[in-house]
Amino acid sequence: MFIDRPGAQLHAQSFGGGPLTLLAVGGWVAGGEVWHPLFEHLPHWRCIGVDHRGAGASARQGTISVDDMADDLLAVADAMAVGPCVLAGESSGAAAVLRAMHRAPGRFLGQVLVGAAWQRTEPAASDAFVARLRQDFHATLRGFIDNCLPETDSVGLRRWALQVLSRSGVDDAVELLRSRERITPIVFDPASTPPSLLIHGSLDRIVPPQSARLLADRLAGAELQLLPGLGHVPIVTAAPAVATLIDGFGQRVALNRWAHTR
Repeated sequence: MFIDRPGAQLHAQSFGGGPLTLLAVGGWVAGGEVWHPLFEHLPHWRCIGVDHRGAGASARQGTISVDDMADDLLAVADAMAVGPCVLAGESSGAAAVLRAMHRAPGRFLGQVLVGAAWQRTEPAASDAFVARLRQDFHATLRGFIDNCLPETDSVGLRRWALQVLSRSGVDDAVELLRSRERITPIVFDPASTPPSLLIHGSLDRIVPPQSARLLADRLAGAELQLLPGLGHVPIVTAAPAVATLIDGFGQRVALNRWAHTR
């Protein structure tokens, strides 16, 4: 399904059906396709993968902001007639999820943040990587994928990952990187902080596990699952285990919402 938005045309794809819905967005240039291996292990959920602007089959015009990406998630939920659901973000997609939750806390049952790249980055931290992207886009993506997958030497998985990330061009990749330099801090009121599940690999080279601990401390009541021996994308390399965590979380928050509305 394609959804027209100011400055973008978004693509979202729905799988399965059931009483619970997972609305999931990827990080950097990874569209919703990065969640597909995990969707296979949630057979009783409706799972929706969103290609954020500049990624996957979504298109964009002009600059990209995390605010726009958050509004896009709310628009996709409305366009696809999604009721209260679990909102999930992987890597930098977590920043958009946090913003969407902050804007519409009652719209969702809870949030799942995997390998969350939620903090603002300084331009100097991106400059060298941007230069490498512009010099040799695919070689730089392959190096990035290697850093994402320290727990496996699978050639097939790396080939698939390169296909997923290469759906964006270099200009979109650079703009998405630069969008993280424009992130503004969010402060959640402890009384209205949404239920939160943070999942992070202990071997994550892209976002250090300490970043997840810091975020968990800022989200009242957050549950942090640090997965030993895994890197940046456990939704791919440990999909069954992560799906089990998400399923349990979803069941708990849905029951809690039901109990409070009786």
